[in-house]
Amino acid sequence: MTVFCMIDDKYVPIYRVMWISAIPHFCGSPDCQHEGDYEVRLEQGESVWASQDERDAAVEAVEAWQNELPDESDLE
Repeated sequence: MTVFCMIDDKYVPIYRVMWISAIPHFCGSPDCQHEGDYEVRLEQGESVWASQDERDAAVEAVEAWQNELPDESDLE
């Protein structure tokens, strides 16, 4: 398993992902470049914008990474 997922031609470390938008961005601004894209919020207030396929792949990568972590009961 890799620690990166590809979003908007960038290798993003999965551990930096704070949340992933469930619905596409819509602000109505005529000069907005991210209408229909999904926001992936990273640490320190940074964001990257993903297509639906990239968003789905990022969610799967985070879930797979989480499933690899040991249970708290295993740490005792």
